[in-house]
Amino acid sequence: MAGFLSSNMESTINTMYDTLHETFAQTITVFKNSKRTVISTNSRYNNIYGRTNTGSKSNIEYTTESQSFEARVYYINMEEEYLSNNENQQGTQNKIILPSGSVKIVVKSDAYEFLQEARRVELDGIRFAIKSDGEPSGLTTNKFYTFLLTPTDE
Repeated sequence: MAGFLSSNMESTINTMYDTLHETFAQTITVFKNSKRTVISTNSRYNNIYGRTNTGSKSNIEYTTESQSFEARVYYINMEEEYLSNNENQQGTQNKIILPSGSVKIVVKSDAYEFLQEARRVELDGIRFAIKSDGEPSGLTTNKFYTFLLTPTDE
């Protein structure tokens, strides 16, 4: 925003956003899809078919990749908040109804990069599925990203 805000004002605003995030953030654990590693001790093992020429399967090991991040968590009260495409639809029936217990999380850009490839998030001992792409937000730069999560039955 050239001319409207000085670089000192932008720096102050960004510092205030960081303070807000650090004050109200809690630790979440983000899980990527498991990586599949085939452990084969047989030279006749065919990786395409997942077995040897005699039909026996080799050992497959799954490695879960996870990382912890700080996020602000907002619990969605569906009686008060409906998600619609725009404000003109407030009186219509074109609304998205989310399962009870759905949350929004706000994360910094480092967590955003990891969440782009993730499928599950755990917070407060509950596992959630990621149901949206990260929506950027911030006054002067896209410093934070918001994701919508729904609880899973795990």
